[in-house]
Order: sequence, then C-alpha cells, then structure tokens
Amino acid sequence: MSGFVGDLSAKQERALEQLKANVADAKLQEDDYFYLRWLRARNFNVEKAENMLRNNLQFLEKMEKQMEGWTAPEVLTKFFPTGFFGEDVDGHPVSYDNLGNLDFRGLHMSVSKDDVFRLKMIHAKRMEALFEEFSEKKGRKIETITNVLDMENLSYQRHYYWPGINMMREILAVLEANFPERTKAVLVVKAPRVFPIAYNLIKPFLDERTRKKIVVLGSNWREEMLQYIAPDQLPMAYGGTRCEPDPMCTKYINPGYDIPKEYYRTNLTETSLEEMEKVFVGRGSVHDVECVVDVPGTFLRWEFVTKDHDIGFGIFLKKKRKKKFAQKTNKIVEVVANKRATSNLVPEVGDYECAIPGTYVLKFDNSYSWTKGKELYYSLKALPPDTELCEPVPLSNSASSSSEDQFFDCEEEPTDETTEPEGKEAPAVTNGPIFSVEGEVGPVEENGSVATVSSGAAAPTAASSGSGGLAASQHSASASGTESWEELSRDEFHSLSHTFSTV
Repeated sequence: MSGFVGDLSAKQERALEQLKANVADAKLQEDDYFYLRWLRARNFNVEKAENMLRNNLQFLEKMEKQMEGWTAPEVLTKFFPTGFFGEDVDGHPVSYDNLGNLDFRGLHMSVSKDDVFRLKMIHAKRMEALFEEFSEKKGRKIETITNVLDMENLSYQRHYYWPGINMMREILAVLEANFPERTKAVLVVKAPRVFPIAYNLIKPFLDERTRKKIVVLGSNWREEMLQYIAPDQLPMAYGGTRCEPDPMCTKYINPGYDIPKEYYRTNLTETSLEEMEKVFVGRGSVHDVECVVDVPGTFLRWEFVTKDHDIGFGIFLKKKRKKKFAQKTNKIVEVVANKRATSNLVPEVGDYECAIPGTYVLKFDNSYSWTKGKELYYSLKALPPDTELCEPVPLSNSASSSSEDQFFDCEEEPTDETTEPEGKEAPAVTNGPIFSVEGEVGPVEENGSVATVSSGAAAPTAASSGSGGLAASQHSASASGTESWEELSRDEFHSLSHTFSTV
C-alpha cells in the first residue's frame, strides 16, 4: 500500500491511530494527510515519526520567534535564483531553482548563513501556503510540489567552493527534517557532465524517498518536460508558451546572476579584532572556552575569526552526576554540532539558547591538522533570556557589561573531577527562522572532550582567558584529516565524490 489517505494497509491504519494518540497532548488541529506525511517519512515507524514531528514543533516555535522583524537583504531578493510559477499536469504547484546560476562565493561573502537560511524558510512557508490555495481551488488535497532544477552554467570552476556547498547541505538537511514528503518530483534540466559530482555531494543529505523522485532529463529535455508540465503553464525558456517577451518569467522566477562585489561585506566583523580574545591553537590541538550558565533561557552569542585557515567549532554541555563509590563525573552532551568553519573567509557569528543550566564549553578544534596551527580571535557574551536576536548583538566589552547581562562566572571545574565523554544525547539546535511573509506566485490558468579527549590523553591545563569570566584551555588531541577542504585537489575532489556515491 502507498501509505496515502485511502490506500492504507491494516498495519498502516494502526500506526496512524497510534501516532495521533501519542501526540494528542500537542492539541494539533490537523487531518490524516498531515500525520501520514511524518509516518511515510519514517517508513511507518511510529516512534521515529513521533520524534520527528515533536522536533518539528519545537523548530517551528523557535523559528517563528527568530523571524520576527527580519527583512531579507537586497542581495538575496535580487540574486538568489528561485521562484514559483504555474502548475504541473496533475494540478500541483511548480517551483524553479536555477542552481547553475547560484553564486556560492558571492553569497557567502555578502550575507550570513542565517540570512540564507531564513530566506529558504520563507520559501518553505510560501510553499505551504500554495498547498492550501491549490487544494481550495482544485477541490481536493494538494500536498506535494514539482521542482524544476536548472543546472545550466554549473561547473567545477564556478561551484567548487566548499563553504557554499556546506551551507546548502546544512539547509537541505533542515528542510528534509522539517518539511517531509512535500516533493512530488524533481526535474533536473541542462545537467552538465559535472552534475554527478555535485549530486553525490548532497546525496547523503537526501531521504531515500526523495532520491527516488529525482528525474534527470536528457538532451531533449524540452520535449520531456511537456510530459510533466503543459506548455501553457511553462515558461518559454523551458519549452512552454508563457511570459513572452520575457521567456524566463523573471517577474516570478529569479534567474540568478553573479553577485557584484559592491555587495560584499566590507566590515565583516561586528567586533574589531583588537577587542577580541586572541589565542594560537596549535596543530593537533583544541582550545576550550567554558561558560557557566545559571539562568535557563540565557543566550550565548559568539563570533570568531581565524587567519589563513579554517577551524572546527562546536558547543558541549557538561552535566555533573554521581557514580558509584561517590565519584563525581561529568556527562558531556553535544548541543551544537562540531563542524569545520571557514572563519578565515567570513567571520562565524551565532547564538544558542541554553535551556538547561550548566557549564557550556565552546570547542575550537584544530585536532585534524597536523601541519598548521591557527591564529584565532573570538568574542563571547551571555545575554538575558528576553534578548531580541534578530539584529546583530554587540559582542564587545563583555567584561564591562552590567551584572544584569551576565549569567556566567569564571570558576574552573574542580580538578578532582573526571570527564567522561558519552554519545550524543541531545540534538544540535539550529538557530533560524519561520515567519509570516507574503509571497507572489506565477499565474495559474484553469486549463492548464569537553573537547572530547581520547582515552589516555593528557588532561587539559586550564588557564584564565582574562575575559568576562571565561575559562579557557588548550590541549592536543589525536585525529587525522586533510587540512582544509579548500586545499583539496581536483583528483581528491573526484575521489571524495566517488566515496559519497557509495553511501
């Protein structure tokens, strides 16, 4: 059975009823179509579907708050290649993404990753509104969309820019986790020879059901497109009859262009380097900054820059607990996933809401590099729970802030306690958006360690950072890996793609 309304097996029916009963406390006013999307996304595993749905409810709540007062920067409204136009042969809405014209480098140099994330959430919100509009118009449930993925101008030279690739992969993962079973088909057109490499880089982040919906059209793609979208619903640029003399229907679909350098951020740091803490993170080493949070809901706000090379960054929470024989240990939970950040190109700025009091550890990780140390500049501030974070928050002068703004102290953990790393028990939180924004769609016609130290490694030596009550430490850790994604050769890049293709 397909798992859609009207085509359920007895087992799927039971799973549907069980899921609705399990989340009754959320008091959702939703129909069976809604619950079945989460079940299909998790192969009707009720427990997994419930976890996915509850995570989504938390995500939407956080994003709604974070989107208040945000306006998309001009560079995104002018140069981000996407849009909605018309409907497919089955009456479902159609979206267009001109990925080949997406300027990864220009985007990364012009706006923050959070801005791009918020824009994609606006598009997702608009998509959800279209489902309601189309369902009302067609008199039947419309819950999926056809996506046209235009790969013209995709090239190794133009798009092999790892910070941009990594940013889009992170956004894709969030969309997959929070808007499941919304894709009817993905039609890939004008795919060059380099397309398999690009696809293999994002393939691990796509759900298996989504992968099966991808259709790569061949050299006669214009004729093939008409099997999915009628000519009177298709822009002239794609073989249809719409929008003459504007074949791309640019009123509704942003074709995307190279971003002019005048849009590049000139003042890339909110805090001057002179006001930041400076530390050298040696090769194969990790630098930890501890912050003790006493008030639930406190926000940690950080910014950091590195000279010449990237560095890993993540946040961990240490919880005290007791073991047998009254020995105290620390339970470590990763709350912001440890990832390599291209802070040598654009400063990394972010925030995290500390729902649980405890010692939070910001980990600057250079353990993967055996040849290069990193010159690191960072700033950290703890902000009250009611702080509005849509606009950048000044990060300087943290040591001189009033007591009302500070919820951490500089006390180091007692040296007689041991640190016991554990598996990840809390999901990483992404700070981003969800909003209420009016959108426009093309016309539709009716016809148509704390830094986990490996066992046996020397314990880190704590040293005062001298800034606003932060305790910092640095130590070596064993790891291997390439120094920087930007340094990979073409052969290594192809090898990486081959590795991904086997996932």
